[in-house]
Amino acid sequence: MQRPIRYKRPVWLFTLVISACQSQPALVFTGEIKGLVRDSIYLFKWEAGRWDRVLGAKVSDGKFSFRGTPTPGIYLWGLSPQEGDIISLNGKDQPHIKGDVNQLLQTYIYEKSPENEALLNFRREINKLYQQIGQLPPEQRANLQQQVDNLTKQAEKSPYATVRLYGQLFRSPKSITPSTSPHTTWSELVKSFWEGISLDNPLVTQIPETFMRLQGFWQNALALLPEDSLHVYVEVWAQKTPPAFQSNIWITLLDVAQRFQLVETMLFAAEKFVKAAPFDPRRAQIEQFIQAEGTLRRGRPAPDIALPDPDGKTRRLSELRGKWVLIDFWASWCRPCRIENPNVVRLYQKYHPKGFDIFGVSLDSNKDAWIQAIKSDNLSWTHVSDLRGWQSAGAQLYRVSGIPFTVLVDPEGKIVAKGLRGPSLEAKLREIFGE
Repeated sequence: MQRPIRYKRPVWLFTLVISACQSQPALVFTGEIKGLVRDSIYLFKWEAGRWDRVLGAKVSDGKFSFRGTPTPGIYLWGLSPQEGDIISLNGKDQPHIKGDVNQLLQTYIYEKSPENEALLNFRREINKLYQQIGQLPPEQRANLQQQVDNLTKQAEKSPYATVRLYGQLFRSPKSITPSTSPHTTWSELVKSFWEGISLDNPLVTQIPETFMRLQGFWQNALALLPEDSLHVYVEVWAQKTPPAFQSNIWITLLDVAQRFQLVETMLFAAEKFVKAAPFDPRRAQIEQFIQAEGTLRRGRPAPDIALPDPDGKTRRLSELRGKWVLIDFWASWCRPCRIENPNVVRLYQKYHPKGFDIFGVSLDSNKDAWIQAIKSDNLSWTHVSDLRGWQSAGAQLYRVSGIPFTVLVDPEGKIVAKGLRGPSLEAKLREIFGE
């Protein structure tokens, strides 16, 4: 999806006139950054995957003062969301930022705010440990991981709510063993990621770390659970959470499902998100996606494809009506497709006698390479291609954005599932045909 367009919320100014003098807005926090030559610096608020600018301050000789009435909570100060850092505004302290423009985010300090000092120290220590972990092979990470665990446990005992929350969100989820019961697997996942974290805490939705933890949660859930089951479980779970957290649930699920090319889950999450966040600036773009993808939803008739086979004869998807058909979008140059082909061949040989067929749509542009790949990989089903690569009429019709990509069609010609491959494809065919 395209980067969302940022917008500026209207600010309603209420003035109190006393003897023809306007009162000065309250001082929020100040700073002095040696060498800073920018005209202005800004305060941003996190909103379900994006930073909104809420205040600005003029910079003079590296010094600045923020004045206004922001709601107490967690914000980001900086030149932009990519050039800034976290600050907690509790309505009591007036933090003072002090640093040098060179290596600013690595070396600046907080004065007059013990809470921000403690939060900054924790974040720097935990990020340093994770950087070190990322540079080591898995078998050498145990010691550093123990240091991470110790640091998060200490943070969870902090006198400051912000530090305690960060400790919880950086806590490593416990590994789980998938159960034969999807509901049990779901319950264990929720416990692993969210046990002990109060989702009613308004600070939870004010920081990107919650967003990132949700992304990790969905990556595990989508890898371990059937889509249909997941939709039921998450809807029940979401209803028990605060409205602000629900918008985070749906936008992160949409994001991760997009990476996995799980269009049904994308549609499910998109529809929930526009209801949960009706004034979000991304709404129009997401609604366009919902409208465009609506014709390809489960239960809808699969659009017919009519393209030439290797001999130049036009073949139609509708010719296979009455069978279970896997539309397989692939190409000879696609390495993941070629790796997946032996599995598809095995399943075709097993279930073709029971009424399973495949309609291969190639995104090749070189006919010789396409035909050679069919022979080399022993792909003995119907193949078509207009040799237009990503501009393939079939790929355009089914809004294919990455391959391998599959669409399963039932004997009546209706879409049953999308994105099946590997174990998920085998499980679905076993469910349909039995062993």
